[in-house]
Amino acid sequence: MAHMALYPDPALPGRPLFVVHDKAGRPLVLVVDASGRLLLLRGGAWTAIGLPAPVRRADVRQDGDGLLAIALALADDTLLVATGLAPVLADGWQAALVPCPGMPPQARVARLAFGPLQQGAPPLLLVSANVGGELATWYGNGATPARGLRPLRLPDHACAVGSYRLPGAWVLRDGALRFASFDATGREVDVTYPNLPARTESVLLAPGSMPNVPDVFAAGTAIVVYRGNNSVAQRVAEVAGARLLWSAHNRAGEYLVYAHADATLWMVSRPAHGAWRSPVFLTSRRAVPLALHDGTLHTAALHEGALTLLRYDAQGIPLGEETIALPQ
Repeated sequence: MAHMALYPDPALPGRPLFVVHDKAGRPLVLVVDASGRLLLLRGGAWTAIGLPAPVRRADVRQDGDGLLAIALALADDTLLVATGLAPVLADGWQAALVPCPGMPPQARVARLAFGPLQQGAPPLLLVSANVGGELATWYGNGATPARGLRPLRLPDHACAVGSYRLPGAWVLRDGALRFASFDATGREVDVTYPNLPARTESVLLAPGSMPNVPDVFAAGTAIVVYRGNNSVAQRVAEVAGARLLWSAHNRAGEYLVYAHADATLWMVSRPAHGAWRSPVFLTSRRAVPLALHDGTLHTAALHEGALTLLRYDAQGIPLGEETIALPQ
């Protein structure tokens, strides 16, 4: 099946790991350790965030205003969700995280994921869980978690949940990408991108400049991007077989990170109002990226009980590396 991604895939092997930034533009790292503690790294110091039970699954995203969306599946099968959180040292996060009902009591969450945090769109949360040996899926509005989740029947083809003026599902099938809104409001949106690159097997939805309409990156024999509701693609890179993982757009420029078949991470970037540069190699590790407004890029990777932070300039040239042990 082709790969559809809204974000770096939290189902990848390893502990949940997320990198965001505080109001001053400094990186903040959140990681779930082997005992299920949610740890926050700021300024070289670790803080454990108090929760009623260990964390089994997690997703953390940051919107264009710097506010956080957090979803946690605890070991007692409680699902906690909060959005619009200030990126400070966890003060008030515990009180803001509220239960999100809607799954049967025996459901065990296998995957949590927010869709793109688009301006004017609800912060959609997708939840997959094992129920009696079968995998089932739900979705909900992260801004109103107390209203609960709704069951979602996904097609057999590669798909993702997101928004295009209305919440709905994106499906990649027969060389075309189609969005169809959920039939819950009496209105309907049906959009198709028919001119994808040949052999497209990876699609990434990203917040764009148009409110509630994403930019769409697609990778096949080349990497292209569709801006807003424009179905004419712009060429990003002459790279074949890329697996798109992450993108960011800020006042310094735009960044796109992808993986090759050997799992190495590469980046293609462009300065603000400039052209896309040639791809550059980042790392051979499983890493989570963060782009800051000063044009620097950071990646975070976990290995053997330690966190490694790498810093690059906007062109992908390494600027420094730091390794910090996880607390015992």
